[in-house]
Amino acid sequence: MGNKNKHLIEQICDWDNLVAAHKRARSGKRNRLDVVAFEQDEWANLGALQMELLHGSYQMGRYRAFVVYEPMLRNILAAPYRDRVAQQAITAVTNPIWNKSMIADTYACRDGMGTHAGADRLQYWLRQQAARHGMRGVWSLKMDVRKYFASIPHELAKRVVRRRIRCEATLHALDHIIGSTANEGEINPVGIPVGNLTSQWIGNLVGNEIDQWAKRTLRLKHYIRYMDDMVVLHHDKDYLLEIRRQFHGYLAALGLEFSMAEILPIVRGVNFLGYRIWPHHRLLRRRSVVKMRRDLKVLQQRFEHGDITLTDVHARIMSWVAHSGHADSYGISRSLLGQATFVRG
Repeated sequence: MGNKNKHLIEQICDWDNLVAAHKRARSGKRNRLDVVAFEQDEWANLGALQMELLHGSYQMGRYRAFVVYEPMLRNILAAPYRDRVAQQAITAVTNPIWNKSMIADTYACRDGMGTHAGADRLQYWLRQQAARHGMRGVWSLKMDVRKYFASIPHELAKRVVRRRIRCEATLHALDHIIGSTANEGEINPVGIPVGNLTSQWIGNLVGNEIDQWAKRTLRLKHYIRYMDDMVVLHHDKDYLLEIRRQFHGYLAALGLEFSMAEILPIVRGVNFLGYRIWPHHRLLRRRSVVKMRRDLKVLQQRFEHGDITLTDVHARIMSWVAHSGHADSYGISRSLLGQATFVRG
């Protein structure tokens, strides 16, 4: 590992890194009150944050709680703006280090990866395996974890960040962020906030524990993961039944459990990353279409009342078009978007 991962706080607190972190944190949010307030005394606020991180006195502010339905009910804790700047500064330095520890076929939080790359990789394997064993001769084991972020023990979160980081000042800041949701006196706190940027990487690092075990101990060849969604392909159903049993035990040792772990023939398609994927085509998952239909109604209402602009509407629709464009979805996209009209009240 060397000494380079023992002295990271200077890089994190470098002025240029803090300024860049502020710019990333405010992207798309410049009109929000907390961002405006921070920028009214930007240099003093960044300077105070720099000193706190350097001297180990950094403290998280109070979270703002709200609920979203994407695609299910999620309780979100949003950190104050200065804390989002701090997390941007930390992860800018730590992400490349953590990224090096990842296996090739894990696709969350990594530059050049993402949902489309993960779906493409799985489809490539499906074509390969179907050609070798036939459509009815290949099975998929699809797994995901129940309430993933809310189930991660703080002790486990602190352990995984230490796999590659040795800088005590950086670890002090990360430990404080991890422990910021623990109740006073709580012995074994559990759960990290979905809204924290650091939580996304911590969730990925916990997943990396599973990846390394799956590759090194189980020697799985066709194994892929995106955060807590995992897929294993094999031509022997009984083999996958045993693999599922072993995953169940390993997750339990980490304090986690399945929300779903099903074994199906690939002729029925594999649900992964918002698509149902076959070797030579893929469709949008039904809940993705239902969610977009609901989002369009909300966008229409907000635009009618003047809460958002056409630019906001265009950005959301283009995001959907980018996602649906990676599936055989021309008909459903045309039908869905063709019905949406936006007029001011």
